[in-house]
Amino acid sequence: MKEILSLTKLFINESWGLSQFLYNKANNKKEFYKQVFTLIIVPVALIPAFFMYVFFMIALYAGLRMINQVSVFLSISYIMTVALILFFGIMYVLSEFYFSKNIEELIPLPITSGKLIIAKFFSILIPEYVFAAFLFAPALIIYGVGEGMGVIYAILSLLVFLTVPVLPLAMLTVLIMLIMQSGSFNGRQDVLQIIFVFIGMALFIVAQIWFGNQMGPSENVDFQILMSSLLANNESLLNTIGYFVPTSLLMAWALNKITLMSFVWSAAIIGLTLLLFALMVAVGKQVYIKSIVRGKSQKKGKPLSGSERQKVLGKKSHKAMAVFTMDLRLLFRTPIYFFNNVSIVIIVPLCLLIMFPFLDLTPEDYESIRSFYRELPLLVNFALIGFFIFFGGTSAATASTFSREGKASWLTRMVPVSAADQIIGRTGVAVLIQSMGIVFTLVTARVYMPISIFSMMLTIVLGILGSLPILLFGLFMDMNRPLLDWDNPQKAVKNNMNVVITLFVGMAYAGVLIAVSGLLGYFVMPWLGYSFFSAISVIMTIVLYKTIDRNLETRLLNFE
Repeated sequence: MKEILSLTKLFINESWGLSQFLYNKANNKKEFYKQVFTLIIVPVALIPAFFMYVFFMIALYAGLRMINQVSVFLSISYIMTVALILFFGIMYVLSEFYFSKNIEELIPLPITSGKLIIAKFFSILIPEYVFAAFLFAPALIIYGVGEGMGVIYAILSLLVFLTVPVLPLAMLTVLIMLIMQSGSFNGRQDVLQIIFVFIGMALFIVAQIWFGNQMGPSENVDFQILMSSLLANNESLLNTIGYFVPTSLLMAWALNKITLMSFVWSAAIIGLTLLLFALMVAVGKQVYIKSIVRGKSQKKGKPLSGSERQKVLGKKSHKAMAVFTMDLRLLFRTPIYFFNNVSIVIIVPLCLLIMFPFLDLTPEDYESIRSFYRELPLLVNFALIGFFIFFGGTSAATASTFSREGKASWLTRMVPVSAADQIIGRTGVAVLIQSMGIVFTLVTARVYMPISIFSMMLTIVLGILGSLPILLFGLFMDMNRPLLDWDNPQKAVKNNMNVVITLFVGMAYAGVLIAVSGLLGYFVMPWLGYSFFSAISVIMTIVLYKTIDRNLETRLLNFE
């Protein structure tokens, strides 16, 4: 057990950079204060969201209590927590088990595979407990206080809480290990990771829509009859949900009413958790190390002939295009970069496209939407512009452009390209990603609104123009404080404060600019609003471009 705890501490240290934090405290005060600032500002920024979530859960509890269905409250919270753990756990399991470099150094050591697997699982589990505490603990407290539960409920709820992240992560780890051990994926783990993430997102969206459709009242069911049924049977919703997630039933039976059977159901959840954990370890012993060793045997491509090699080496391209190609290839070659930069422009339009059919809108509703656009095209256009800017602001393409290169950033300092080429090439990648989101959104919007070609062109131009200052601000931030010292690529994006600062500053700037421009266009003249928006965007773009162009060369030489 001591060896497992030591390995767990090692893996957590590598994931969160604790040793680097302590080293900076003693030897690099400037970097230490930056890390402390990050540790303070991120939780502070999340406080409003947390309180909104707590208020939502209180309102949900009150609403369920009014219709005599409070028994389903804990099950809803449990299912939501488990679903999110599964969704985000895909990246964590793949990153820790298959993409961290420490496993290559530990395999030759006299450490059993079982201990390695348990330690890696624990290193993922500990931060997941923090995540589960923010999501599930408020529900346990709200229910306990609202129903007047006592000490026994507090003890049993703590035991149940300890099983919440283990069950989904153990099942997910087993599934990933079984798939990754297949010889057909040798050398393609990066592609498989991307596939895993998007399959997970698709299943999450489809399940959410299907579940909501199943839970919603049918057109043939009278609403009063439905309400009478709910009021008469206070576990009707609980039984319905239990068919989809059986463990939520065990959890509800254990905590909804404290009886002698509560101990039996709690023991059943704990036993099931230990069983799945043991299964995960047993499967891992059989396939994990073998899949790691096999995965190192990368498949080689077809060798080039002499003439073909000379042709490839002799190709030349514009310097800005070379930077663009280099940054784009790095983005698409590393799954965590691809997911954080590209997924948003696919998911959001997809959600909009599949959401409307499930809203049961009548032809009159669709006609009302079209009439609103015909009467107030200005508001719709600025809404679309804001949506397009959102794609640029949420992308970490420029805010992590140098950080993504990590210790290989010395190559950027050696290549003979000007600062202008660097700016154009790296910003162009972000614009390309944003353009994908714009196209998907317009295709979706055109299905429901008669958007004219002129409005489409106008919103595209202004959307890209309005996002340029945000993209350049992200480049400016990463130029001045790049995160180059990382051993896991997800740190370059996930642990990069430049991305967070760019997001908050960019969205605040875009919100104010769109609000002022929209008011000018609505109360004075539409073209005045568009002109004001364009003028401010151009001025801010030029100012930021000149600032970066003037300082980029110096900053590159000072990279550490």
